[in-house]
Amino acid sequence: MDAQVGNEIKRIMTQLESDAPGVTEGLGTLIGSTAGGAISLTALSTLGISGLSAAGITTGLATAGSIIGGGMVAGIGVLAAPIALLGLGGYALAKRRKKARMLSALNVAIEKLYAIQTRLKNNAERFREELGALTSLVEGLRMRKSQI
Repeated sequence: MDAQVGNEIKRIMTQLESDAPGVTEGLGTLIGSTAGGAISLTALSTLGISGLSAAGITTGLATAGSIIGGGMVAGIGVLAAPIALLGLGGYALAKRRKKARMLSALNVAIEKLYAIQTRLKNNAERFREELGALTSLVEGLRMRKSQI
């Protein structure tokens, strides 16, 4: 087997065995959470009295909480929801893209191995034919030798 193909297959297998979240998933989570945080901060500053003063924050939380029938404490949950949901969404999207890349790499590795397997099978058939011809030739020469 070609050394480069072997190394590539080992790399793919190592990545498949490692199911720990990597930088890609962390970055997806960070981007999603940041977007959710921006949405929540904008909602907080605009729902109540405009601004981020004490009065603006308390009225913003109370207004957000009233969406689900609660007060300021419920408002914290309402405004935290976009952060959590978009963070999870970013993680899931990054994980899905990582899996798709790994599947693609795995398919390439399988195709390369199949090509090597096909080449070996073709060579085995050719060698089998050559071996048969050589065996016949040796047998013919032995018969002539015995006649001499």
